Amino acid sequence: MKTKPLLIGGMVIVIGTLAAFYLFPSEEKRVRKQFDLLSQYVGKEPGEDAFSMANRIQNIRWLFAENCEFKFESDRLSSFSGNYTREEVAAYALRRRSYFSILTLKFYDLKVELPERGMARVHVTARLTGRSVAGENVDEARELMCGLNKIEKKWLISAIEVVEVLKK
Repeated sequence: MKTKPLLIGGMVIVIGTLAAFYLFPSEEKRVRKQFDLLSQYVGKEPGEDAFSMANRIQNIRWLFAENCEFKFESDRLSSFSGNYTREEVAAYALRRRSYFSILTLKFYDLKVELPERGMARVHVTARLTGRSVAGENVDEARELMCGLNKIEKKWLISAIEVVEVLKK
């Protein structure tokens, strides 16, 4: 008879721990979630309608800080290096997505550092694959160092720098 209350108590502790784990993710998991969302919003499937495209671009906008610094030195994207507002980042994403009929962005090997409260550094490998509207296949990988700031309880991307171009 005394094992029943212990069993119930143990189950309550296990369920409570699991609920806390899923309902209150760590700061590292929240940072990682931003990259999952960016990957999802950048992606493009064949036949994407205008409403879906506009929704994705709007969502991309809210992943970035009001001002974001891009450093793409010694890279094909060096012309995009500089400081941009989130609206400019969204406009650029819209223009670049329009060149593709299919597009995927995947992030690998995320290494999240939280050097101080409200700041995160993420070292990550990004891989962009797709097909242009002209029929050319694209498969590029870049090693990135990203900075994020926690603003109003949300982790927002504030800097992206190409660290090294990976070789095929």
